[in-house]
Amino acid sequence: MLQPEVARDVMRTTEVDISRNIAEKAKHFYNEGDENRWGRESLPEFKEQIDEWLQLLSVQHSGVVAELGCGRGAFRYLAARYCYIGLDISFRALSRYVAPSNAVQADIESLPVASRSVDFVLSVSTLEHVPHPEYALAEIHRILKPGGVVFLAPAWFCRPWAAKGLRIRRYRELGLADKLRKALIPLRNNLLWRSAFVIPSRLFREIQFRWSSGLWRFRYTRLSPNLTDYIDTDCDAFSSLDPHEAVLLFLRWGYEVPSASSFLRRLFLRHVPVVVRKPSSLGQQNDERRFDRKGGLT
Repeated sequence: MLQPEVARDVMRTTEVDISRNIAEKAKHFYNEGDENRWGRESLPEFKEQIDEWLQLLSVQHSGVVAELGCGRGAFRYLAARYCYIGLDISFRALSRYVAPSNAVQADIESLPVASRSVDFVLSVSTLEHVPHPEYALAEIHRILKPGGVVFLAPAWFCRPWAAKGLRIRRYRELGLADKLRKALIPLRNNLLWRSAFVIPSRLFREIQFRWSSGLWRFRYTRLSPNLTDYIDTDCDAFSSLDPHEAVLLFLRWGYEVPSASSFLRRLFLRHVPVVVRKPSSLGQQNDERRFDRKGGLT
């Protein structure tokens, strides 16, 4: 079994769609002055849910709350109540929106945070913007204390046409192939059409989950991000993620999943946060997740 550091090198040299300098390209992209690249400054649709979970867990004022991909600081108000750490790859965003005492510039695929040191991890609209989301998930598992909670709300199911801005561009600007892709967007966005593909795939994964043991592969669709110009929402997304896959991964790691506690709730998950709780009895040796050559996690 490969160590995580070795596995990263192997994967990055074998995946043709991820160049060696993609991390530097992403870092440069998010450190430009365009604030649209840093997300929204207000996220009221998640604020109430996060506050409820923090109260439910009775997180003390000394409790550590780490936000991965804090962007424009929508949750920086938590610093008044807890030991809040806002982590982001963009130094510009951190320097403009997060107090220096709470800000850490970091790549969430390799966090400069001690193992088992965080009570509550939250990440909103971030996981889809990292080249290898499985590394970020493994890092979340590593830094979380036993009994700690993760609030995970990326933009699920990012669309492959976002990188070219097909949704907002005019037909006369597009080539023939892109005109066809644009014309098909309403159909491909239709809930029934998408369900016809997603539900059977999830059923198959549930069967695999029940009958397989050992290595479990976190599956997602690789996208080609636009790291040149920010032209539309999620044009810079690296991957299209299914919340069902995230739930299965955490279940394999022994977590509780209160946001999707039953088979039916997992099967019909849509664009909602995934909330999971790390078991209190998990051994320290299980905090280091390992990778195989194809990105499987054990």
